[in-house]
Amino acid sequence: MCHERMISLCNFIDQKIDDGTFVPLVTAVNHFMRQTGKFLVLFVYFISAFLAFTSFFIIIPYEQLYKPIWFLIILGVFGLYFLFNIQYHYYKARTIPPVANPGEEGDVFCEKCNYWKSDRAHHCSVCEKCVLGMDHHCIWINQCVGSHNHRHFFLFVANLTLAAGTIIIAGYPSFYDHLFSDTSQTTYCTTILNNAPLQDIICDYDGFAKTSVVFCYLLSFILLIMVGGLTLWNVYLISIGCTYIDYLKLTGSKKKLSARRRLNKGLKSNWKNFLGLRRNRTFFKCVIMPTALPPVRYESLDNRPDVFDVV
Repeated sequence: MCHERMISLCNFIDQKIDDGTFVPLVTAVNHFMRQTGKFLVLFVYFISAFLAFTSFFIIIPYEQLYKPIWFLIILGVFGLYFLFNIQYHYYKARTIPPVANPGEEGDVFCEKCNYWKSDRAHHCSVCEKCVLGMDHHCIWINQCVGSHNHRHFFLFVANLTLAAGTIIIAGYPSFYDHLFSDTSQTTYCTTILNNAPLQDIICDYDGFAKTSVVFCYLLSFILLIMVGGLTLWNVYLISIGCTYIDYLKLTGSKKKLSARRRLNKGLKSNWKNFLGLRRNRTFFKCVIMPTALPPVRYESLDNRPDVFDVV
């Protein structure tokens, strides 16, 4: 009985989808996601600015009570490095459009675009186009993560994860003292600190330093868990040569597993292709330094073109 009702419900939903009943709802949801994405882009810039301000002008100066100056200088240098990389790769990820691939006659036909799409292309209803090498639509960058901007997206989340981890490890004394400020002997505003240029201004606002430190630390912890998890998931997908869309598509049948093996060139080649380490490009230039690369096709192991190999 339940099985028959489930089949009836599925048939009803399929009928409503086919006759266009849900089109206005889907259109409204996609419009809402596009508009929300614009707000979230500004929110990301605001949060990153807050974390940078709190780290450089409150936490690092306060940590001189617990750490030597040379170590704080190193923290400052790494902090500036992470900040620049995060901003650079986030800007690139949200402004560089992923390659829209119309495909060729004989490929799978996309009824929404009314054109052919290649094997690695997937239609995004929010962006309203077929995206080559699509991983997912990210509301935080307000566009799809796919060919050409996927590398920047990964480096953005990876640097953000490392920055959050650094704040958590290096800033724990500051967090502890300010969280338990009622029993702590020192806080940012009750201690005369050297090399704290904004201490007088910050401490003019009652409770601002305490709130900023505690919120910065807790936010960093949340980012480490959520963005760190996303980073590890991307590490796994890149290691097997897949995007998230590929992973969802290529599971189950022997035919799909064969396609999965075709995508997977091996751990080393997968990472070299994803990071663009071709044509004498070095790890330092492509990963350590913030560098933009033109979209190029993967070079398959046997030097023959492969439509599955796309950066």
